[in-house]
Amino acid sequence: MQEKIIELFEMLSRGDQLELLRQLNMIVEEENPVVDVNLRCQSKFGKNIEFKITTNKEISPPVITAEIITPWGIYFAEGSNKKIAKNKAAEIALAALSDQS
Repeated sequence: MQEKIIELFEMLSRGDQLELLRQLNMIVEEENPVVDVNLRCQSKFGKNIEFKITTNKEISPPVITAEIITPWGIYFAEGSNKKIAKNKAAEIALAALSDQS
């Protein structure tokens, strides 16, 4: 399937390729809770979010904790890696922001 997509993509003009890539990028960004929470934070409060990441290596496998600091609160989540922990914390922050609206 990927080969067919690449084949069709190569048939597009350069301008159409760029436009398609822009559209796909927007779809991916919308699905990323970290990007979403940061954009909402910037638009509503004019600030970026902050993360603090800690690793508990005393247990096996290690657990990563992400702390997300926003103008509407501080949220924590754990995961098996940094990306998972950050995404979970961002989802919690987004849910809290929605509850406040």
